[in-house]
Amino acid sequence: MTPAVNLHILAAEFTQLSRSAFFEPAFQKFSAKTAEVIEHVLQNVAVYPEDVVRLFQDHVWNVLQFVSGSRSNDAPHETQYVLRKALKEWVSEDALVSSASLNSFDFFVNLADFWDFVAQAIDGYETDGYSPLVVRIGSPAAFKHRPVFCVPLFHELGHFVDHHYKISETSVLLNLAPAPDGISTEQWQNLNVQHRMEHFADLFAACYCGEATNFSLFAIAPKNGDSPSHPSTQRRIQVVDDFLAGRHNPTVNLLQAALKARKQDILKVRFIEPSVDCFDDVLTCKISSLEELYGIFLSSWKYLHTQIDNRSAPWITADADASTIEKTVNDLTGKSLRNYEIVERWKNVSSN
Repeated sequence: MTPAVNLHILAAEFTQLSRSAFFEPAFQKFSAKTAEVIEHVLQNVAVYPEDVVRLFQDHVWNVLQFVSGSRSNDAPHETQYVLRKALKEWVSEDALVSSASLNSFDFFVNLADFWDFVAQAIDGYETDGYSPLVVRIGSPAAFKHRPVFCVPLFHELGHFVDHHYKISETSVLLNLAPAPDGISTEQWQNLNVQHRMEHFADLFAACYCGEATNFSLFAIAPKNGDSPSHPSTQRRIQVVDDFLAGRHNPTVNLLQAALKARKQDILKVRFIEPSVDCFDDVLTCKISSLEELYGIFLSSWKYLHTQIDNRSAPWITADADASTIEKTVNDLTGKSLRNYEIVERWKNVSSN
């Protein structure tokens, strides 16, 4: 199948997406502009080198899964809403948080910048200044309406912030011990950057979700050792524990110094745990502040696993198995997040 045939198919897909329903209407414009640039390439396919057209096609295929996964019926909307709030504390410009729904147990972030590629490689297309900042995250489709289990997405957002400001790279420039015997300077530098990227993302998530960051990490990778791309789970958990407890930790200090060097705010706790005792009565939590909006992820995680491990009323009936508790707690958490968003939207409308 030729790139031109694929691009015709993709143009139709993005045209359809431009007419689809999104919680974030900016995705409609994004889809329309993407269809427009595809049509430009199709009309000028002989002008651009074949390798550029093929690379463009690959970029578009990749973008498709994230935009289609962001439609109203497909997106983990409650979690995306909170992630946008967190991102706004670090990036002043408006950003789109897109999501790919995966049929696998995986969380990831794609750091490619589609519109930057267009500006550089598709130079015959006039963007008219359109270059939105887009975060592309992937999560299991089964967790779409399970916000408690989407805590790892805060880690992925941390990777985006790190990449945006080059925090881990800066930390290596500020402080890097000599390479051990048998490892080249380049390999040593790359290993340190990779490990610090993971530590930064863990710490970023801990700013918003506290211990739930470690709980989710242990659930996903309980005994992982050191690798070229990741520090051991044990070391990662220790760094987060030290940060939350306010204990001295060299890794935390390095990343804080890098943030200061980049003139960014330091890592700090940004959440307050709201009480979710109301879940005992199967009632939603009334979230009263942005800090509690972040903190409900930790509160709900603790409540969920406490009730599964040590049942108390109302979870002591014969039909209240682990699956029922999980579904109910995730549902109550999601509704609590939505209620906060609805009130916020109503206040914004009333004030205009």
